[in-house]
Amino acid sequence: MSSSPISSLTVRIGITAHLELVPNEDGDGVLHYVASAPYVKAVRRAGAVPVLLPVVEPDDAAAMLEVVDALIITGGCDVDPTNYGAPAEPGLGPTDLVRDAADLAITRAAVVRNMPTLATCRGIQVLNVAMGGTLVQHIDDHMRVDLYNQAAHDVDIHPGSRLATILGTEAVGVNSLHHQVIDRLGRGVRAVAYNHEGQVEAIEIDNAPAVLGVQWHPELLRHRSDHLALFEDLVEQVLDLRRA
Repeated sequence: MSSSPISSLTVRIGITAHLELVPNEDGDGVLHYVASAPYVKAVRRAGAVPVLLPVVEPDDAAAMLEVVDALIITGGCDVDPTNYGAPAEPGLGPTDLVRDAADLAITRAAVVRNMPTLATCRGIQVLNVAMGGTLVQHIDDHMRVDLYNQAAHDVDIHPGSRLATILGTEAVGVNSLHHQVIDRLGRGVRAVAYNHEGQVEAIEIDNAPAVLGVQWHPELLRHRSDHLALFEDLVEQVLDLRRA
């Protein structure tokens, strides 16, 4: 992709942020809207302008899409099980209902618009829950922080899926930085990749082919052309829409 100066770029990719309490010099905390820096780096490497989207009221979430051309739904804390009608189970990690509400709203708006969207890690879980699906609240041995920018395991990708087309392969090595996975698929959600334990690693959406979710963190693997391709695909989709 282009390495032009950022001032010359025209494709704007929104990155969902979250609220975090950041200590100041007085030892107090100040709330900041933050997103992991590797998302910004991956978007920039793909040749686009990264735009952080703050946590807003659900009724305002769709308006955030008016200022961007594509969307990344980021990773982070667990999705609260109340969002899919389940009680908390042992192993559930920290949750944030305010973030959940904003992320679910903007995700549903992106699906309705068929906006070019990449949902990563927590993001794929948000996407599935937004479509009426559920999650397994805890699994062991999938949080491989030591291999954050390396392949922790392989996933098998369905031939003919959009994901296989983007990556140019039907198998890929991915990192693993999660402890929840998809359980029941939501309405119109298709599983298109699995790990060797049979757990869902990627989903696509009927009637919203521009929306894709992956369970791994491709932004941490942006040094590999196959994973950077997921971000480059967002750019190409936008450019194709403009050419049409």
